[in-house]
Amino acid sequence: MTMISAKEFSGWLLERFAEEKQGVSLSREDINMLTGRQSFSLGYIHDIHYEVMRHGMAFVTDTTREMFYLVPISERPWRKQLEKHYEHDLYCNVLPLNKSG
Repeated sequence: MTMISAKEFSGWLLERFAEEKQGVSLSREDINMLTGRQSFSLGYIHDIHYEVMRHGMAFVTDTTREMFYLVPISERPWRKQLEKHYEHDLYCNVLPLNKSG
């Protein structure tokens, strides 16, 4: 079995899961099996993420780098979301984070 590049794998993911509203998860073993790789680097994941981001999806991992998630991204600004769920002027109480300390 030949090893599949990040570009090829991202294309495969998009063909099958681009319409998913909730996204999908894959284990490290799933990626190894699907790509024909024995192992892969974080750079490989970054390359997949780069390819799918152009199509409104993100490819991210957990802190242990054992599970990976293909999820749709949102273009919804945070202020509009606050206005939708709370009082219109409530977000005015949101203050910038203090970076001193």
